[in-house]
Amino acid sequence: MTATAAPVRQVDRTAMQRWLPQLDAWLLPDHAYGVQHTWPQLYRSDGDGLFFVQTDGERLVSHCACRLVTLHAADGPRRACLVGSVATDPDRRGRGHAGQVLAAALLATAPRTDRWLLWAERPDLYSRHGFVAGAPETCLVLARRPARDLACVRPAEPRDHAALHALHEQKPWRVARSPRVMSGLLTTPGMTTLVLEQDGAVTAYACCGKGADLQGHWHELGGSDAALARLLPAALHATGQTHAFLLLPPYRTGLRERLRDATLDVVEVAGPMQRPAAGGPRPLWVDGLDSV
Repeated sequence: MTATAAPVRQVDRTAMQRWLPQLDAWLLPDHAYGVQHTWPQLYRSDGDGLFFVQTDGERLVSHCACRLVTLHAADGPRRACLVGSVATDPDRRGRGHAGQVLAAALLATAPRTDRWLLWAERPDLYSRHGFVAGAPETCLVLARRPARDLACVRPAEPRDHAALHALHEQKPWRVARSPRVMSGLLTTPGMTTLVLEQDGAVTAYACCGKGADLQGHWHELGGSDAALARLLPAALHATGQTHAFLLLPPYRTGLRERLRDATLDVVEVAGPMQRPAAGGPRPLWVDGLDSV
């Protein structure tokens, strides 16, 4: 059955505010944190999301959000569009609404991107729009070991934000962020950020959780592999975790080896799907704070 709602239109963040409770109910039912806390780079007042909606009067029927970013990858910087929050009113699903808002988002952003990335629970729904599976990502299952170096590990504070941004900018694979955006992301509710401080300088950081997303997962890392190998085992003690998951960037092969004694298991998880403007999927990495 095809959609019969109003044509898709693009709206700004202010207009989206009235529909955030609906998105909370569709995307994050029974969670304490809503979309504004889970994906602040889209929905918070300082976010930069682009929003495409279908409505029936004042009622939201279907929705898609995206962000335009500069993505640094193995082959250098590229323009990219991160796509997320594709959702439809449960009473109107199966009528083509999601496909229409997604198609509108792809068309509107095409002049400004080299590829689109989309996190999908149902990949089959997006393959018809040109999305293909990207490379799987590696997840380490870490176990808490006897404590060491705890005195050097502490929660991140606002005074650390500039140092953490500098560490982020040193990563070979990353989404580019301004200091303002980095500082805003580090204040995301439901997230723990710990730093390693050595000789008065912050040399590493790690983030766990993000609103309703990535709870129990350390999903963003900054600093050298050696510094992170000191920080992460201590972080499990600092947070009271007996076990935790670590999303391991593909360029951190040295960190995987350094954490071997704390690793219970290694599993592969699906990364974002890609829709290239030209060519096929490329190796890339998006930190958890940037994922939508």
